[in-house]
Amino acid sequence: MLLENLAFPEVEAYLKEKDVILIPVGSVEQHSPYGLIGTDFIAAECIARETGKRMGIMVAPTLAYGISPHHMAFSGSATLMPETLILVVGDIVKSFLSHGFRRIFFINGHGGNVNSIETGLQRLKADNYPGIFGMISWYDYPEMIDIGRELFDGKEGSHATPSEVAVTRCLRPKEFGTKATIELEIEKPEHHWPLSAEEMRQFFPDGRMGSAPWLATESKGKMVIERSVDALEKKLRKIIAIPLADSSKVQKQIQC
Repeated sequence: MLLENLAFPEVEAYLKEKDVILIPVGSVEQHSPYGLIGTDFIAAECIARETGKRMGIMVAPTLAYGISPHHMAFSGSATLMPETLILVVGDIVKSFLSHGFRRIFFINGHGGNVNSIETGLQRLKADNYPGIFGMISWYDYPEMIDIGRELFDGKEGSHATPSEVAVTRCLRPKEFGTKATIELEIEKPEHHWPLSAEEMRQFFPDGRMGSAPWLATESKGKMVIERSVDALEKKLRKIIAIPLADSSKVQKQIQC
């Protein structure tokens, strides 16, 4: 059910039965010497695709880039500006709406994206576009907080976390042969937010934010993925069950 692998008649056939599509979204930013720069979009893509496979719903190509200006003092990071992502979200949703999708969900892997995605979706509703739109961050469930405590002894932190690094270790184990493994002190400096790129590097010189990514393992990553897919499926089934508003009463014409 990967959109990228289908021809348009297959999409038309799908839309006769279902109107749901998932859109993974992440970021391209440093995840300390222990993690991959692609961590956020790799994790979001995996969890969206596994959930789509389980539920028999379509998954769009991944939007890899996100809002990461505070990571720009670390080589390899790239960022969109918030207004860019707001516009991209709106354009993507309007494109899928024009074909008949009505339940459109961004599966998010990066906290910095939240405000822009939600603003993009709110703008669509302010313009009276029909459908059920949502953003769900794969890590942001009570179940994920619990598993972070269970597996990582309360050393999850808030960036370059052992949970997300474990997911990528599970998915791309060969890429970790050159990554750091040594255990370090976990520092939690007092800091303001938001931070500029220079401030981020000053407060968190190796890119970690209160985390212990050396605790990540492939086996723990598999457990994190399974727990998140379970939670995401449960949440999506509830949302998808909500009936759509009567589209005949919606005045907005769907246009790209």
